[in-house]
Amino acid sequence: MTPRAPATLMVVGDVHRFWRAFDADFLARERPALTMFVGDLGDEDVEITKTLAALTLPKVVMLGNHDAWQSFQKRTATPKLREILAVLGTDHLAYEVREVPEAGVSVIGARPFSWGGPSLRSPELYQELYGVHTHRSSAAKIVEAARRAQHRDLIILAHNGPLGLSQDAHDIYGKDFGKPGGDWGDRDLALALQRIEDLGMRVQMVIAGHMHNSLVQPRGEQRVRFCRLHDTMYINPAVVPRVREGQLGSESYFVRTRWLDGKCLEVEEVWADVRGLARYAKPAPFLELGHDREPFAEEEESDE
Repeated sequence: MTPRAPATLMVVGDVHRFWRAFDADFLARERPALTMFVGDLGDEDVEITKTLAALTLPKVVMLGNHDAWQSFQKRTATPKLREILAVLGTDHLAYEVREVPEAGVSVIGARPFSWGGPSLRSPELYQELYGVHTHRSSAAKIVEAARRAQHRDLIILAHNGPLGLSQDAHDIYGKDFGKPGGDWGDRDLALALQRIEDLGMRVQMVIAGHMHNSLVQPRGEQRVRFCRLHDTMYINPAVVPRVREGQLGSESYFVRTRWLDGKCLEVEEVWADVRGLARYAKPAPFLELGHDREPFAEEEESDE
């Protein structure tokens, strides 16, 4: 019996309209079993959404705070946001599940549009679109999606990462603006991770961007973007801008992962060139988090 080949799952960090035609060529060459976008495609930008939705490959998207920028200001979904949601259809993974049998995993969608920090920012918008208005009700909806998964090994796709991993500005979801320092992770995601673990499922990886690689403060420093706590890998692909100039012209950033039977075998940072080829690829530098980073403990909701 011929052994099965590992499946490739590709990750695209915060786009912010930095998308080139050769990005699609690169994905076509790689032929991933699934491509996962962590959001911030543009500021409620219907056209860039249509460009990505038209990609003829298996994909899922977790929309970010910029994708609902005006809607949060108005505390209701704008016509543009509703069109974005309609364009993406079932490829928008908010509180849903996508099965990837080639990799032996189920991908679970967390809360979309996250700004990070202690507040949902607009409970009215979340109530309107998803019937949730607190961190606890959001966590319950994430867990509900996990219960529908066909695999016991899970990937969680979010826009922002969970509370509990960060203390300093340079940490994976640490606060680097205003008064730097502290944890800017999402409370509902952290609570959902606890509950999913209690169900006996294995969260192999959490993928979330939002907090950019280059810090606002201290200016010029770089963020830790790959870490492991216990048996879960956390990946922040938010290299912004995700397009840079190289020797052959523009290059675009991806994270490439390889999976077999529900286990991640490899995580690489990749820069693809204008020919749609992987010009640079190197193993992601994972930081092992110590026991000072403990799982999130449930607290009373304070500001919603």
